[in-house]
Amino acid sequence: MNNLNNNNNNNNNSINNNNNYRKRTNDIEINENITFSELLLNKDILRGLEDAGYIKPSPIQLKAIPLGISGIDMIAQAKSGTGKTVVFGVIALDYCEMVGGVPRKPLVLIMAPTREIAVQIGDVVKQISKYCKRIKTQVFIGGLKEDNDIHRLAGSQIIVGTPGRIKSLIENLQLRTDTLKMLILDEADKLLDASFTKIINWIYTTMPANRQILAFSATYPSYLINILQAYMKSPIQIRLCSDTPSLEGIKQYYQVFKNPNSTNPGTNYKLFQEKIKSLLLILEQVSFYQAIIFINHKIRAEELARILNRESWPTSFIAGGQDQRERLQTMNALKQFNIRILVSTDLISRGIDVERVNLVINMDLPKDHETYFHRIGRTGRFGTFGISVTFI
Repeated sequence: MNNLNNNNNNNNNSINNNNNYRKRTNDIEINENITFSELLLNKDILRGLEDAGYIKPSPIQLKAIPLGISGIDMIAQAKSGTGKTVVFGVIALDYCEMVGGVPRKPLVLIMAPTREIAVQIGDVVKQISKYCKRIKTQVFIGGLKEDNDIHRLAGSQIIVGTPGRIKSLIENLQLRTDTLKMLILDEADKLLDASFTKIINWIYTTMPANRQILAFSATYPSYLINILQAYMKSPIQIRLCSDTPSLEGIKQYYQVFKNPNSTNPGTNYKLFQEKIKSLLLILEQVSFYQAIIFINHKIRAEELARILNRESWPTSFIAGGQDQRERLQTMNALKQFNIRILVSTDLISRGIDVERVNLVINMDLPKDHETYFHRIGRTGRFGTFGISVTFI
């Protein structure tokens, strides 16, 4: 990691992205000349992958898909942005196609820790299942009315959702679990932390004993492997990044500030103002398409978004507690390039994939190193190049 304090104003171009450089990093490059067509997948899935631009598998896709479609329980670890969603999306679709799209009942349950990740998973699965006419995928998240959930569940084989909403659907006898054959945990380390583990355990107990379980994440604390193995039957582990969880294409920088841990409100606000000055300088001098700025408090996130808009940077903010429709609109605005900058709490530090984001700034330090790697993993995705700057 490089010290940004050592860069003078004439040298800041050294941290620029090369936005015209199209070479991909080794995170997603494989030595073998293999395409998805050689993985013995259903032809309709292959057509969907090709339409979505997936021709050659990334390392995690090459290793995990053949094992997953063979029915083996799996614990998979790979860096953020290397194609894990496509892995379990293909495995889920392959199973549904294998049984001929029948019964038209829930066969696969995909769990995600946040609503935004669940929506994104649903989008990816629907995209690559474009030609799988017998397969129906639906997403169920909190913050939205449940009025038509029963109607949407009817005939759906792949169910994507957040723990709270899925538990509610099961409790209300709207979602049958006796037909489920596969449970997929995305961001498994987050799903099995203190905030979700009771709900995940409860959902797990409602499922048939004969089911396949797949777990995916970029980070796995050592204790978590033992917990996951208790859910599974002789799982195979695929760990491609246990030593180097950061993506190769991310240049990491930091800038040091005085009194970063002060408890004095006046000092804290002065520090916030100093960080804003540095932030504006970075935004002016670094070439970027889109940026995500992480900040630890919702009030400060909202204030920073107002300041950036006032400085003529099209910006929105997103945080827990917002209306869900507003959150979805904000994410759509980012993905459709209607805004340049998104200010966020750790709500979107995991799993969110926005192609044009090539700058991540940590205005506040994350709570732990796992969160740091997830945050900066919003850039440099799928072998591209990006920059992260952390204020210390």
